[in-house]
Amino acid sequence: MSQRPSEPHSPGQWLLAFWFAHWHLARLPRDTDRLARAAWCRDHCGTFAARWFILALVLILIQTSPLGTLFVIGGTPMLILLFLPAFLIAIAHVAWQIISQRRAGPPRIDPPQEWDDQDDDRRF
Repeated sequence: MSQRPSEPHSPGQWLLAFWFAHWHLARLPRDTDRLARAAWCRDHCGTFAARWFILALVLILIQTSPLGTLFVIGGTPMLILLFLPAFLIAIAHVAWQIISQRRAGPPRIDPPQEWDDQDDDRRF
C-alpha cells in the first residue's frame, strides 16, 4: 500500500502527522480497501498511543514535581487538566488498534529461517 506522493508539509501538518493516526488514514489512496486500512492501523496505532501515553506521563510527572508549582494558576494545576485529554487520546488509539486487529487479523509472521549451527560455534 503506497502513500500519496509526499509534498512539503507545514509545521502544523507535521505535528498532526506525528500525533494522530487519523491524519495518515485520511491521506491513504481512495482505492484502499477497508482490510488494508485496518492492517495499517493495526501496525501503527500502537506507536501513536505510546506517544500520547509518554506525553501524559511527562505532564503528570512535571506537575507533581517541585517545578509543577509554576503551572498552578488560581489554585488549579494546569498540567493535570492537559493530562486527561492526552490519556484519553492514547486510550482511543489503543482501542482503534484492537478493533483493527479484530478486523484485519494478526500480522503475518515470516517463516523461520534455516540456521547453520557450525558457524555459530566458530564465533565464540
